[in-house]
Amino acid sequence: MVNITREDSLSNWFSSLQAIVVGAVLWLTSVGVNAQMRDNYYKWKSYGWAGIGSFFIYLGIDDAIKFHERMGTAFKVLFFDNDDTFGTGVLVRAYDAFPSYTWQLVFGPVFVSIGIFMIWFLWKELSSRKLWYWFLVGISLYAVAVGLDFVEGLDGSQYEEMGITDFFSTSNHRIRHMSKALEEFLEMLGTTIFLIIFLKNIFRLSGEWRIHITNNT
Repeated sequence: MVNITREDSLSNWFSSLQAIVVGAVLWLTSVGVNAQMRDNYYKWKSYGWAGIGSFFIYLGIDDAIKFHERMGTAFKVLFFDNDDTFGTGVLVRAYDAFPSYTWQLVFGPVFVSIGIFMIWFLWKELSSRKLWYWFLVGISLYAVAVGLDFVEGLDGSQYEEMGITDFFSTSNHRIRHMSKALEEFLEMLGTTIFLIIFLKNIFRLSGEWRIHITNNT
């Protein structure tokens, strides 16, 4: 239950909940921007915040149910394990050339596109340039975590070939465990940075927040 490298651990539950909370804060930001709406520009700003919030909520759910890993396996079975059906097309050649997990081949272009949109959108919309720089730190931690996951998906002897096991005088299994633990830690650290950034931003957007409770009985 306390093994950070396991998908059914308490740390994975915490990580999933973290991402969902970030998504909720972003949706609150969308509601706040929508309340300030004066023209269509504010309308599209509201949609942008809501879209990024939905993405973080998806990340939380995905992390909890291992959606991208399961879909990667499904794509592998459906598209790539049946050469008689799909022959030697572009997808099959890409799969044959890709050395790591299938989910990165399937979801990678989508995640990169969303990341580029987030960088562009938040460059314009975050309330201070310092927050945007911290956002770059958070998304860089995510990128390093994905890079570690890419290395983990290579042939099992990659750490021995790189000389890492000899350098630390340990086994390949222990290096893989520490790599996975570092990957999960970087993800949670990145999500924590995102949460702080978006909380600071939402309070800067509005100097006053009010909650109205109406009793209709």
